[in-house]
Amino acid sequence: MFSEEIGGRIKEIRLANGLSQRELGQRLHTSTGHISWLEAGKAMPGGELLLQLHRELAVDLNWLLTGSEPEVLPQESDQDVRLLVDHYCRSDVQGREIIRILAGYAGRDG
Repeated sequence: MFSEEIGGRIKEIRLANGLSQRELGQRLHTSTGHISWLEAGKAMPGGELLLQLHRELAVDLNWLLTGSEPEVLPQESDQDVRLLVDHYCRSDVQGREIIRILAGYAGRDG
């Protein structure tokens, strides 16, 4: 399921940064319980949380949402990231749409 895949990648990010769920929650301004639900695939990250992951931990949002290998792209501006996040939704059907949008974004010219 889409949310479980994203949850697994959030956990991977957390562990790679040597953070507990509590510490990640503090950095992202959310609760430990919310981090636990995200990692378990019981909740989907909202737009603000995606922005925080990108800003705080330099998370490649294309990788987070699709699982595709991170690409070396020019530094994204906050506006570029916000455009991606604004398209992000919470259902699996809409999740597949964001994957399509991100695939097009990753292939765009500078």
